[in-house]
Amino acid sequence: MELNSAVYLLIAIAATIIGAVPFGLVNLSMVNVALKNDSHGAVQIAHGASVVEVIFALAALLTGAKLSPVLEGNPVVRYFVFAVLLGSGLFFWFKKNREKTKPDNRKSSGFFKGIILNLVSIQVLLFWLLAATVLSAKQLIPSVFSEMLFFVAGVWLAKMAVLWAYAFLAKKVVSHAQKISSHINRIIGVVLMVVAVVQLFKI
Repeated sequence: MELNSAVYLLIAIAATIIGAVPFGLVNLSMVNVALKNDSHGAVQIAHGASVVEVIFALAALLTGAKLSPVLEGNPVVRYFVFAVLLGSGLFFWFKKNREKTKPDNRKSSGFFKGIILNLVSIQVLLFWLLAATVLSAKQLIPSVFSEMLFFVAGVWLAKMAVLWAYAFLAKKVVSHAQKISSHINRIIGVVLMVVAVVQLFKI
């Protein structure tokens, strides 16, 4: 393995963690699914979200200069983000909490759910556009196939790790707090609505 490739792997991991740690639709959905003991669903959501994360990262690296002004300065995009966050928050607020769910025989349902949740999270793409700008300024953009391959691997690994960390920590916390467990959907709903309001003030 070339030294340069290893560097790009680490750069991708660091950038992805910074962008993936803040609360978002995928993170909170992972928490929700994990608390229902649906390990298979959590795995599928994480894989689906990671695929989109890679696509966003590549799009930002390859066409960031063209996409950035269109998305960052467009109020329609910001209103869309607000609407998605608010709608998701209301959905979780009114959704009945259940301790366990019946196994889903549709193996791909969680995968597509992860894809959709990350696709509508426009703020993730906006983050990658900003990250691409910073990396470009510091001349840290992958320039050959091997470097890009390791960068993509870093994005995938870091996204999966963050999502599983959310699921693991949520189960640890809630296992010691029955009151939180019984109101987890409303807690998720409130978090999403607060993020939506913050987004509205940025418009």
